[in-house]
Amino acid sequence: MNEVESQAHNLKLFIVSDSIGETAQRMIHATLTQFPDLNNVEIKKFPYIKDEEEFLNILNLAKEHHAIVATTLVSESFNALGHEFAREHHIPYVDYMSDLISIIEHVTGEKPLMESGALRKLNEAYFKRIEAIEYSVKYDDGKHFSDIGEADALIVGVSRTSKTPLSMYLANKGYKIANIPLVPEVSIPDSVFKQKGLQVFGLTASPQYIANIRKSRAETLGLSKESQYNNLNRIKEELSYAEEVFKKLNATVINTEYKSIEESAFYIEKFLQNNK
Repeated sequence: MNEVESQAHNLKLFIVSDSIGETAQRMIHATLTQFPDLNNVEIKKFPYIKDEEEFLNILNLAKEHHAIVATTLVSESFNALGHEFAREHHIPYVDYMSDLISIIEHVTGEKPLMESGALRKLNEAYFKRIEAIEYSVKYDDGKHFSDIGEADALIVGVSRTSKTPLSMYLANKGYKIANIPLVPEVSIPDSVFKQKGLQVFGLTASPQYIANIRKSRAETLGLSKESQYNNLNRIKEELSYAEEVFKKLNATVINTEYKSIEESAFYIEKFLQNNK
């Protein structure tokens, strides 16, 4: 096999990025699946490129090793340098960012951020949201107490004050939320009261409002008769107990009566942001 044939069967790719380079890496791996018989593939990553001298050293190395250069560079000056060097030295060069950014800008009239690592930041926000949802599901309805100190907020209240919907709404915005139902006969572990710095929100409403919601809930479940669950005196007893717990936990009290989940969530989120 001569040198030209050897180079054709030994593929070298350089990934160059001013961030981690995951975008180009995914594109390359997706492309290589179309060449299942290629065995000798060498991929080198050069992330977080910050100056032109460093970039030029990589381009010269690519020239020396007959490598394909794939870039995801936001910097216009870096891209101009890369294209000029590739033309001058006949290096196979793929720029995954510039053309598409220009096309989208032209079509929409929107100005791009031109910010390195934007995808990584987006991914971080996504995984933070998933982690928050998983936490909030685990700590929904007083199921667990072990790591309740990790919560961004604890929501407490009697049944039918919108604890779970509010927790899940906030979790979808990236907040870890635990919630505990307040029932006079079921005590809250002492560890919860000993948590320092935990932001606690107490949900409440008028007895009659809660009674109406519980009555509708009972009818949905096929329970037409009044029970302890929707008995007005019992609800007053629960709300009285809830007020005691609110005081012990130094809770910020929110009346959820006729409020949408979005309204209550807005108040909690604003409070959390102001008290970071």
